[in-house]
Amino acid sequence: MLLPNGSMIKNDVIESFNKAVANDENVREDGAIVWSFVDADMHMDLRAFYDADYISECMEVLADHYEGV
Repeated sequence: MLLPNGSMIKNDVIESFNKAVANDENVREDGAIVWSFVDADMHMDLRAFYDADYISECMEVLADHYEGV
């Protein structure tokens, strides 16, 4: 998967996203994803390795893909 600037989203970022959207704490009773919680989980997982802007940009692209946008 690519970011708007053409660079690849790294596998560990995708794995962090997948883990976060599967986390019951990040899903409402109606099945809606709480994207701010997913974003927070990804930042906690990845902040030692990546810049916050990169993590947020990846999260937005992955969330759009997840929702079929």
